[in-house]
Amino acid sequence: MGVNPTVKTGLAVIAGAVVLALLLLVGLVAVPGLVGGDDAFVVTSGSMSPTIEAGDVIITQDVDPEEIESGDIVTFHDGSEANTGYVTHRVVDVVEENGERYFELQGDANDEPDEGLVPAEYAQGDLHLHVPYFGYLLLFARSSLGLFVLVIGPGLVLVGSGSWQLLREFGYAPASGSLVEAILGPGYAEDGGDSEPPALEGQVEPPALEPAEDAGLEGDGGTDADAGAKLEYEDADEVPDGSTTGTEVDE
Repeated sequence: MGVNPTVKTGLAVIAGAVVLALLLLVGLVAVPGLVGGDDAFVVTSGSMSPTIEAGDVIITQDVDPEEIESGDIVTFHDGSEANTGYVTHRVVDVVEENGERYFELQGDANDEPDEGLVPAEYAQGDLHLHVPYFGYLLLFARSSLGLFVLVIGPGLVLVGSGSWQLLREFGYAPASGSLVEAILGPGYAEDGGDSEPPALEGQVEPPALEPAEDAGLEGDGGTDADAGAKLEYEDADEVPDGSTTGTEVDE
């Protein structure tokens, strides 16, 4: 049973919209400048909940440390050379010591401020915007399974579809029908694979029996019983008890 063309169109539109949204989000993270940002980070803890949840993606803007004030949400680096050690917390206090500027940080979900003060030069940027839950998809995309599902798998589908179109163009594939129909048979896509198997060669159905016609015994127009009564016996001794002998008895 085929799929309604309207349903097919609707599914295609929905799939296209989802793909477009994903491409836009990926572009936003890869090029934060599209939305006026400078860097993008994936949040891996819930220390800023409920303002920022684990799995969110945040976009930050570069900021002059002199402009950072108490209450700002700022991303800081711990000073190591590795591309890790980023913390995004709220500034709860600004401290000036010996002409240097320091910040005291605290997560919205934490009861106490972070241990120690953070030098102003470690500030990476203040919060510009965040995308809820999109970080989970990015983290999944970094895994082997995610790479196959999001990159390799769709790539193989596109290559297969393109190759099928080329085979059609050069006449090596049917001009109509799908690849599934070409492999499994033209009737598979229509009945969902539930069609009855073909009859085996040499299998012959037995002929239908017809009711036999009533064939009466020859007589002089009487019924079957009358005809039976006209049977003659060669020897009277052979006549069964209670039977008439010879021909039918005249009344």
